[in-house]
Amino acid sequence: MSITGIVFDIKKYSIHDGPGVRTTLHMKGCPLSCWWCHNPESQSMVPTILFREEKCIGCGACVKACPNKAISFSEGTLITDYGLCDGCGICEDVCPSGAREVCGKKYTVEQLMVEIRKDEIFFRDGGGVTFSGGEPLMQPEFVIEVLKACGHEGYHRAVDTCGFVNKNVIIEVAKVTDLFLYDLKHMDPAKHREYTGADNAIILENLKTLSDVGACINIRFPFMPGLNSDDENIKAMGDFVSKLNGITKVNILPYHTVAKGKHQRWHMDYKLPDMLPPTENQTQRAAEILRSFGLKTEIGG
Repeated sequence: MSITGIVFDIKKYSIHDGPGVRTTLHMKGCPLSCWWCHNPESQSMVPTILFREEKCIGCGACVKACPNKAISFSEGTLITDYGLCDGCGICEDVCPSGAREVCGKKYTVEQLMVEIRKDEIFFRDGGGVTFSGGEPLMQPEFVIEVLKACGHEGYHRAVDTCGFVNKNVIIEVAKVTDLFLYDLKHMDPAKHREYTGADNAIILENLKTLSDVGACINIRFPFMPGLNSDDENIKAMGDFVSKLNGITKVNILPYHTVAKGKHQRWHMDYKLPDMLPPTENQTQRAAEILRSFGLKTEIGG
C-alpha cells in the first residue's frame, strides 16, 4: 500500500522559506499550540472544514448531504459539530456559494511529486522544495520518502521544523535534507510551555543533534513583543546557538497580525488580540544582541 500524507497548502513562488524561489508544502499536524500560530488550521492531523459564514446563503444543501449529520441549523445559523465531522469534503462539493472549504488533502508520494515537478524550472536557479506546516515531521515516513524523491531529481530540500519530534526522526530526516529552518521560540522552559503547550528540552536537544551530525541550519526566531523579546531571553539564545556547528544565520521574524484573522476565520480562540508588531528599535536591538555572539542575523526572511 502506498504511503500517503496530508497536505493543507502548496505555496508556489515562495521566497521566504529557504534559498531561491521555492515550492513550500504545508503538512497537516503540529504537536505545539503556539499562542501566535499563523497556521492554526494546520494543528489537527486530519482534514478540517473552514466555514465562511459571510458566504453562506442558508440553502441547507450541506445539512442534507453530510453523511455524519455533523451540520445543523440553530436559530437560522449553520452549526458544525467537529466531533462528528471527519473532513470528508462532501459539504464543500455541494455548497453553491463556496462557504465551506476542506483544509487538508491526501497525497501519495508520486501525486505530490507531480505537483512539485510543475515548478522545476525555478529550482534550477538555486530554488527548491521546503516542507513546512504545521510540523512536517509529524508525518515522518511520508516526508522522508518525498525528500528522497526530490533528492533523486536534484532538487534542493529544506525542512521547516519546530524540533519537537522524536530524536530518531530528526536523525533520519537529516540524511535526506539539505537545510533545516529551525524554530527557536523561547529559551526558558516554563515560558516555552506556557506559550506553546510544551517544554523546550526536546527542541534544544534535537538542535544539538543536528549540529553534531553536520546539518546545515538556519535558526528562525519568531519575535513576539512582551513574550520573548526581553534581553535575557535573546542573550540566552545567542549563547546557546553560538556554541553549535552548522548555523548559517538567524532570522528574526517579527510578529504580524495575520494570525488574528486566521483564528477568526477558523472560529478559534486567539490569545493575543491586542498584540501589535514590534517596533524597528525592538527588532534592531534583538539583532544587535545576537550579532554580539558572532551570529549572522537578519530581520525577516
